[in-house]
Amino acid sequence: MYQTNCIIALGSNTGNCIYHLKKAISELDKLGSIKKIASLYLSKPYGYINQNDFYNTAVVLKTAQQPMQLMKNIKKIEKKLQKNKKILNGPRKIDIDIIFYNQLIINTHNLTIPHPRACERDFVLLPVCNLVPFFRHPVYKLSIKDLVKKLKNNYLIKKLSNTHFR
Repeated sequence: MYQTNCIIALGSNTGNCIYHLKKAISELDKLGSIKKIASLYLSKPYGYINQNDFYNTAVVLKTAQQPMQLMKNIKKIEKKLQKNKKILNGPRKIDIDIIFYNQLIINTHNLTIPHPRACERDFVLLPVCNLVPFFRHPVYKLSIKDLVKKLKNNYLIKKLSNTHFR
């Protein structure tokens, strides 16, 4: 069965954030195989600012699941871990997004890959750059490292000491 590498971003800012991220990574590993885990980052909230800072990371997931099935299973993981998102860009126990599915480009009502706002967000790009700095964005044709250089929000994020997720 054909397998592909996906880049998945994760964030949490309520409850025991490290636990929620570890649990989400463990659940994602059941959808294929986690090949790499980025360092842990702490970032200021985006959009809705009256909330706790977010803990963010990213993973490389090798999976045989097709994009739509992968997205459905990610939504199941979020539900299992009680995402509880009530406000757009608001507080939540867990948030999991498919950023890249190899070099695939999908733009449907239910799914957009690459993630449409990933290149605007340091809390996505920096963990992804930690994993795959030379991966080329399938739309912009720039490496992740080059996209990080283009960020305009002055890095409202800091890399934390090495936290082990396994």
